[in-house]
This record gives sequence, structure tokens and C-alpha cells, in this order.
Amino acid sequence: MQYSGKAMLLSTSYFLRPLLQVASRTLMMPHPLRAFDRRLVIVFFGAILFSTFGRAEQISTIPPARDSAYINPWTFNLTQYMWFPGVNGDFSAERASRSVDVSFIDISDESRRFPLGFLGRLEAHYNRLGFYLDGNYMNLQLKPRLDRLSNGLDSEMGLMDYGIAYRILGPSAAEILSSMGKMKTNWLEVYAGGRTLWLDNSIKQAGPLSDQRNFSASKSFTSPVIGGRFMVSFTPKWFVLVDGNIGGFGAQNVTLTASILGAVGYRTTLFNLPMSVEVGYKALHYNVDKGGSLETRATLNGPFIGLSGYW
Repeated sequence: MQYSGKAMLLSTSYFLRPLLQVASRTLMMPHPLRAFDRRLVIVFFGAILFSTFGRAEQISTIPPARDSAYINPWTFNLTQYMWFPGVNGDFSAERASRSVDVSFIDISDESRRFPLGFLGRLEAHYNRLGFYLDGNYMNLQLKPRLDRLSNGLDSEMGLMDYGIAYRILGPSAAEILSSMGKMKTNWLEVYAGGRTLWLDNSIKQAGPLSDQRNFSASKSFTSPVIGGRFMVSFTPKWFVLVDGNIGGFGAQNVTLTASILGAVGYRTTLFNLPMSVEVGYKALHYNVDKGGSLETRATLNGPFIGLSGYW
């Protein structure tokens, strides 16, 4: 038995209705969620609905099996990756501040616990148009230095990138998926969107008599971002990916934010699902809240490894 796209939407909406009711109650709550958390709820449920509609469109437009040349215009890919960055910058919380210049190995040595990081990227493509959602979470906890009076630092960072992309050169994502691992593919696309950065800095200031004072501040910032990325394939299996963007432009007291990524990847399959493994280097810079209680100027950079699935 086959179901139409409308039937799938009706059945899916039946199951999503309780989730949407929970989301609506959550968004109406004044506490304890911060504004940043509410935006994450909106983005999360928006991604679910978009994927659902895309799948329904796919089912409703599938032609008869005899048309073997048909290529579905909708494609999706999900990337999970681990990033091992060092940190260089100045962190502030109210009247206290601390400068940091450490590698990832130094962070692991100086941290009160192993630095936590959760990173992922979801993309949806329709022909040459694309939509992306990229999330990062980092938790940095540095102990005070013992050889002199100094400050300890706890810094949590949540970063969410989202926007629209357009492929101006090369085949569409659907065409690449249909021939993945069989031919070399090169492409170039540009994108524009937003970056929401949430920071929570806590600085413990040591005194001459072993007394200690705690200063903390947290705030979220949203600013526009523009960028571009390209892929060059050396063989049907091996490729290079470069992605760079810049934003801020003074919006919400974000002086500058920028990111660049370079990776070498290998295409393969896992359980009959097209996959790719990427290894590369990523750098992220942000300069926010100049003159404010959370003034922070920092650069995170280091190697990463990622795994992507395509469908």
C-alpha cells in the first residue's frame, strides 16, 4: 500500500501535536528558560517540521518505478564532529577579567575537568537552495595558577548558526548524492544567515589573604553572518572542503565574529547509507559586548574530525 504526501502529513501531525503543545507551553513560560533557550526550542521544532514536510514532498512526488532517471530534489545531511580547540583571548565578568592563551592539551591539564564540547550540523537542500543549522557547545573551566595571585575562569559558550545557501557553481546536492563515490564533483555556494552566541563567564578572584570573590555575567548576542564555501574532488572518493564566514557588523554589540574551516574528506558507505569522514582545522573568533559587563574577545582554533551521513 502506498501513501500520499498529504496522508503522511496528517499522520505525522497527529504524532507531533503533543510535542508542539509542550513547545508552546515552554515558550509561554517566563522562567526559568533564558531567551537563548527559547530560540533553541523554536529552531529545534522548526527543523523537525521542515524535515517532515521535505519527506512528505519526496513521497508525494516519487514517479513510477520505471522512471529510473528521476532524481528527488530534496536531500539532507547530518554531521557530527569533535573539535579540539586551543583558546586565546580576554574574558570578563563584571569587574574581573582574565587573559587566556592555551592549547587544547594545556586546557586539559589546567581544567578542573575534561573540556566538554558538543557539535553538529544539519543541512537540507532543495535543488540549488539549501538551509543549514549548525550548533556548538563548549565548556571551559580553568583553575587559578598557584604560583601567584590570579583568577580562575569558568566559561560556557553556546553557538548556533542558521541561514540559507545557494549553489552558484557545480551540480546540485541531489545530483551529487545520486552519483556519490562514482564521479568527481566540484561546487561553490554562498550563504547568509545569523549567528546566536550565548556566553556565561564566571571568574574567581583570589586575594592576598586566601579570600576569594566570584564575579559572573551571562548574555546572548545575535548578529548577521555572510559567507561561502567550496568543495574540490581529487578523485571520486577524496575531496577538500573550505568554508569561511564573517559577521557581527556592530549588531547587538557584536563587533566582529568570523569562522574558517578547512577539511580533507573521504566518501564511503555504512549500512548502505552514503557517508563521509572529514579531518581538518577550524578557527572561530568573536569580539562582543565591548565596554559591557561581559566584554570578551577570544579565538578558538584547533583540529577536528567529523562523520557525515547523507540521505
